[in-house]
Amino acid sequence: MTKFKCSKLTQAILLSCSVAISHSVFSQEQEDEKQNNNAKLEVIEVTSQKRTQTLQEVPATITALPSDEIAKYGIDDLFEIADLVPGMVFSRAPDDGLALTLRGLGTPARTQSFDQSVALFQDGMFVGKGRMYSAAFFDVERIEVIKGTQSTLLGKNTSLGAISIVSRKPTDEFEASLKGGFEVANGGWNLDTAINVPVSDNFSLRIAGYAADQDGWVENIATGRDVPEDSDRGLRITGLYTPSDTLTITGAYQHSTSERIGNAYQYVDNGNYFTDDVIDIIGEAQLDDTKNALCDECKYNESYHDTTVDSFTLTIEKEVGELMLTSVTSTANYDILFYDDFDFGNAFDEVTYVTTGEVNYYSTYFKRVETYEQLSQELRLASEGRDNFDFMTGLFYFKSDWDSLEEQFFNTPNFPPGDISGEIFNGSFGNDFQQKTETFSVFAQSDIYLSDDLTLAVGLRYTDESKDVDFDRIQGDLQTLWNTVINPPFESSLDFEDSFLNGNASLSYNFDRDTTLYASYGVGSKTGGFAESAEVTSGDPSLDVSEGGARVKSEEAHTYEAGAKLVLLDSSVNLNAAVFYTEIFDFQETSFLVTESSAGFLTQNVDVESTGFELDTLYQINDDWRLSAAVTYADSVHKDDGSDLAQAPKWTGNAGYSYISELGFKDLLLLSSGTLRYRDEMVSQINETYSSDSLTTLDFSIGIEPYDGVWNLRLSIQNITNARSADFSGPPAAPIGAILGAPTGDQGITAETLNQQRMINLQFAYTWF
Repeated sequence: MTKFKCSKLTQAILLSCSVAISHSVFSQEQEDEKQNNNAKLEVIEVTSQKRTQTLQEVPATITALPSDEIAKYGIDDLFEIADLVPGMVFSRAPDDGLALTLRGLGTPARTQSFDQSVALFQDGMFVGKGRMYSAAFFDVERIEVIKGTQSTLLGKNTSLGAISIVSRKPTDEFEASLKGGFEVANGGWNLDTAINVPVSDNFSLRIAGYAADQDGWVENIATGRDVPEDSDRGLRITGLYTPSDTLTITGAYQHSTSERIGNAYQYVDNGNYFTDDVIDIIGEAQLDDTKNALCDECKYNESYHDTTVDSFTLTIEKEVGELMLTSVTSTANYDILFYDDFDFGNAFDEVTYVTTGEVNYYSTYFKRVETYEQLSQELRLASEGRDNFDFMTGLFYFKSDWDSLEEQFFNTPNFPPGDISGEIFNGSFGNDFQQKTETFSVFAQSDIYLSDDLTLAVGLRYTDESKDVDFDRIQGDLQTLWNTVINPPFESSLDFEDSFLNGNASLSYNFDRDTTLYASYGVGSKTGGFAESAEVTSGDPSLDVSEGGARVKSEEAHTYEAGAKLVLLDSSVNLNAAVFYTEIFDFQETSFLVTESSAGFLTQNVDVESTGFELDTLYQINDDWRLSAAVTYADSVHKDDGSDLAQAPKWTGNAGYSYISELGFKDLLLLSSGTLRYRDEMVSQINETYSSDSLTTLDFSIGIEPYDGVWNLRLSIQNITNARSADFSGPPAAPIGAILGAPTGDQGITAETLNQQRMINLQFAYTWF
């Protein structure tokens, strides 16, 4: 599909905006009559603390995104969800490692054996591996993002927060829906469908499917593709069985596949080190909507990612007297095949070019094959609505088996020139990493009602976790300095075990029925282990990373938070505010470090902290207009020198509106929304290097639907102005530009990925009841 021309795009935007504005002017007299209509905000319920609670009563900072908010802009993955959550940054590293932070803190992207410190839950199933975070979601009821240490009830890997995806459940009424859309700016389509069937009085079935093909916003002139080119498929079958009033059984199976060809990473020449002749050879070297990258050894001649995920969850809820017994059993597995072009362009033999003028291209690429399986079981017993206190107690068991083989093919010729020509960045090796993890936890929390207005919540969680690892470094056929001395081969059997006591405490006071004040404290741990991406210069991975090994310590986070949740102006305004401080001891970090004498990835345990505040508000002006605004300030730094952490912008925020009104004919409603989003400048690597500029984007959506909501037609535009910044930045794996005078590090030649550019989605949905 050809790309949408700018002139037509401008016409479409102006037409859409003029419709919304003219209709607003036309109905101004009606607006004046509605100023005193006492419009109220709906009460939002969340389950992120494993109880059904209203958003305004939970003593924590939570962003709840209902399905209609997600659908406005055609959002279908967590990377795009991050745009809706101030304080959240979610970017892809070149090998699809996750750069996910909340309040400026999170797990680094490079080392895949690190556990995540922001956990993901899919319908109550703990998702144990970051690779599954990037899967597309569909038929979603809501998404909840909870910030801060939440270790007692949520448990494993929630030391910095959690994300909960809640899918739509079967109901006792027939329903079928079909939603489709076309991406007209870059090319692509998507199709969602679901059917809900009440099979009998006590059994209902829901089947949902998803398919999408999407071209990207960067043209790779070497292959002719608009990348990243994504193809996603998904199927979920959910059954709900209620044999009695006191027993509910829900089972869900989901299968999804994801294929991505290419990426938006490209060379960026930060100091004009490439002459015009060199630019002609490599194609281009600036952060824009074109790139020139070729990898003959990679599938489709450029980076390629293929992921298949299967999961099954069985949830049983049984009322036992005045108590609720809940069992959540789940299994999940995935298979991946990745080819990653790590020179990010048309790399060529610079030594030969400088000495003879001859151009010889080469590729540096990684190939990774992974398989993963997990099993988890949780049992919970909870009270509900007692006079003096409520409690929840439970057990959690988890085990996983992860096998990863990453083969690194370094093929840089003649570097450095001289007696060891072709040695330092030439020669292949593989990291063969097999890890078995087993976790057992017991937890308990009680909400003690000290008075009608004062509640004390206290909880503890004990966890024991072990990891058994076989870690081998396999030397390639060609023996070089690179794969014998700098990255020496080894074989090892390793084990890691740790246990810890975590917990949470909060005190909340209902000043009146519309005002809640709270203070909370949480301590959470993330288990250590062995970093499969560590250089292991000693040849002994059992040593600590500070001694040239691969062993990393467990990290421990402490979060202090105080806040207020207010309902104002006769329930037409929600205003939430919080201040926070988080410190992490032995934070697990892998980042690229440049010094005067060396450059390379450094894995270490360090102490870090984040201090800041958050504000968010919703204002239902009247039945037609709603305004929203939110801002997060997070100063996230290394405690030793005060330098900024990676993927940690200090300021993030958004402001937007939502408008719904009668069109005045054929019982139709006009729906419009717009949002302005801001992300401050940030860095992607240690020592405040590899920076990204601040980013301000504007989104707009307009649509129509009948009163009964049976169908709707919507046009949504993301990043209207085509604002540009790097989502993630780092060095090419090969020394690009070194012979031509470019320095090592972010002042030389960098590899940067362009943020998502303008997307125009035309969507249609229809529902049968």
